[in-house]
Amino acid sequence: MNKRNWLIFEDTRQTPEARAAFDRAVAQVNDGTAQVRKLSGESIRGFVVDGQKILGQAVLEYVLEGLSGASRDVSPAGTPVPPRGAPAAPFDAESARAFAERMRLLLGWHDIDYLLHRWVDRRLRDPHFVNKGNDWREQWVLKEGADPAVVSDGLFRFACYVAICDLKFGPSYASVSAERIFNQVTQLGSDLPARLKRDGTGELPGELAAFRGAGMSARANDALAVVRITVQEESEAAYAQALGYLDRLLSTTDFPRSYAIEFRGPTKTYLPIKGLPKKGVHQLFACAAAYPALHPAIEAYARQAMREYEWYTNLDAEDCAMPGSFAVFALGCASAAHAPLVLDYLALADGEHQSMHGRYIEGYVDAHGFTREAIAYLLACAGNIQHLRHRKTYAARIANADSLGWLLEARRRVAGDAPSSIAALRANLLGECVDEAAFRAARHAIWGEQADKDRGGQVIRKAPEALRALYTEIFADEPGR
Repeated sequence: MNKRNWLIFEDTRQTPEARAAFDRAVAQVNDGTAQVRKLSGESIRGFVVDGQKILGQAVLEYVLEGLSGASRDVSPAGTPVPPRGAPAAPFDAESARAFAERMRLLLGWHDIDYLLHRWVDRRLRDPHFVNKGNDWREQWVLKEGADPAVVSDGLFRFACYVAICDLKFGPSYASVSAERIFNQVTQLGSDLPARLKRDGTGELPGELAAFRGAGMSARANDALAVVRITVQEESEAAYAQALGYLDRLLSTTDFPRSYAIEFRGPTKTYLPIKGLPKKGVHQLFACAAAYPALHPAIEAYARQAMREYEWYTNLDAEDCAMPGSFAVFALGCASAAHAPLVLDYLALADGEHQSMHGRYIEGYVDAHGFTREAIAYLLACAGNIQHLRHRKTYAARIANADSLGWLLEARRRVAGDAPSSIAALRANLLGECVDEAAFRAARHAIWGEQADKDRGGQVIRKAPEALRALYTEIFADEPGR
């Protein structure tokens, strides 16, 4: 019908044939027979109905416009304009939510979130609020004479559904847009955001929304993305129940993947790593790791929780950390047997924004020296952190044949590892291969700037004769492979 070769929502305003194609697509989504197809490239996806391609998100827009009474008068911007003082037009929030959920499962949240936010803005924000700020720092306040009575309760419920999906399925920064929607709904007179923040959505199973076991209790609020765990009696059993609760919460529900763990317990134990924030989530895993029998459960939690670009939301910005961080650190401190988990974590962590893993490496070296595992951690961290700082104690601690040999061995092996985005960017800026850029960053952390400048000349000259060949290869431009 057009040179795009697929239909968009605006086409439904033009021809009955387009509306009929959309109606058939909606029917397929509702009866579970719809199949997502690539319409063009990797990013443009939708459906093919009787040979006609239809943009996926346009089908959702078509349904929402129909449920909102799009045939009413609209402003030039497309916003429905009810008569001043008219009662709120009904909006079938449950039907809208049910269809949006089907589309989310088919297309993914990232394909429909922009459309849903634009739709909510047109009906909730734009008619009733004005931006007193600017494009960079928005400040939406109620318009003079705004009449909340013209907004239906169904629209409030659907807007809050979009906000909660932001928390559950969006990136960590989507919490900003979620809170904006909650604030606007509240300013328009609804107590729904307050009830959600107090009680959650009501979608969590009762045994997860509130759980009580022997010596511990837990509550979860999926609207706030907060888990509260209290251990009353210090015991292996109590921590086992807490870990089992977290595993069920993350593995069986759509609980937000950026979240806060608030913990209270009788034992104020923390990991022997300088600079880690002494928060409840840190205390929880430091205490649980004291029981070796719980290590498999701690690792199971960590692997459930670890997701790049997700965060523990109750840590300060300078202490930001991917969920699972303290569980990984606790196991890594407990035994070298957990090295595969630590290395998986270091490869996944968002090194552009997080630096906490650098503190873990420092604490590990302080405790264990430059073991084979410590060197593997150092190189992994060097490849996935913006700045790995030099420490004066490192040069003396690595000055032995075993540690230097392990460092050379790791230099040869790391070439086969998948690079992080940080390592790739650094290598590109320096004009080096990825593995060598990470090795140089690790080498700087051990021997500092002077060794970089003279290619280790002073280090080599001062080294015992038995170690000079190792140092020479370490500071060579090309590794001996």
